[in-house]
Amino acid sequence: MSQEYKQHFQYNILTSSDNNLVPAMAVSLTAMAKNLAHAYVDFYLLHSQITSENIQMLAALCNGYGNIVFHEIKVQNPEAYDPLVRAGRWYRETYYPLCAHQLLPNSIDRVLYLDAGDTLIVGDIEPYYTCDFEDNFLLVTPQRYKLKNGIPALYEPDDIADRKNLLPEILEGLFNSGSYMINLKKMREEGIDLAWYCYLTEQLRKAMRKEEKGKSVYFGDQGLLSAAFVGELKYYGYPEIRDRWYNPYNFCIGYYDQVDQKPDYEPAIIHFAGVPFKPWKASYPIFPERFSRAGGETRELSELKPLQVEYYFLWLEYLFLTDKVFSMLGY
Repeated sequence: MSQEYKQHFQYNILTSSDNNLVPAMAVSLTAMAKNLAHAYVDFYLLHSQITSENIQMLAALCNGYGNIVFHEIKVQNPEAYDPLVRAGRWYRETYYPLCAHQLLPNSIDRVLYLDAGDTLIVGDIEPYYTCDFEDNFLLVTPQRYKLKNGIPALYEPDDIADRKNLLPEILEGLFNSGSYMINLKKMREEGIDLAWYCYLTEQLRKAMRKEEKGKSVYFGDQGLLSAAFVGELKYYGYPEIRDRWYNPYNFCIGYYDQVDQKPDYEPAIIHFAGVPFKPWKASYPIFPERFSRAGGETRELSELKPLQVEYYFLWLEYLFLTDKVFSMLGY
């Protein structure tokens, strides 16, 4: 890392992935390098099965950009996460970030988690990254408020006891986990660990099975994190802003299924969530041969809202730039 970058702002950014998302992750890294060119990034990748060839390729890409330092962290006990997998029906990689405070260096106090592949940094993230946790575990962009005297308000720990109404809402996720800040320091101080998450998961499943008369209830990482830290989540912008659509740092483009105009802010992190298919599944007029889908099924852009298509072509621009950089690096 050059001295020039060390004089500028530094970000810790985290993701978790398997081999399938490596090409899309490379596109996200390209957007990161371009739009955080004023800073330098320590990029941490949690995984348990990515091939050495793919790891080397991602490391070379980051090194080629010059402002991203690539850190591979291989999870040594992936099977230990299986109780969470059974509760959420997601992959193990979904749950590795829950133990980021144990997996990342102790010298790091905060980290920005981003979903692998389907997120793009496209603007300034410093206000989000530097926001005061106010002694909360996570800094999140809200997906859900409860109404209190007709006013949007935060959920509280006692709401967990309402198995019929409020607990199901909490387990659907109080925030979208495609982008959130983790207070690593507080996680360590409070002794949060995988065993605690597994215990909490089983207690939540038992509570919901009683309510649902024996039926299994499934919830993913954002449901588990919402229940684990309800009352200790910092909503970005709250209380001045109490709008569930105010998500500049986790702008899910499914937004346009509900709203037919652009938001009154410029999104800084785009999240391809709430849409029928991911951007690498779209049928574009042209597509780099290196990233050929090998006969995989594609979907028509006409299935999307017009304002959503704009972001898909933005993703495609970063894909072509990524392809060009790989060629320059000899891949």
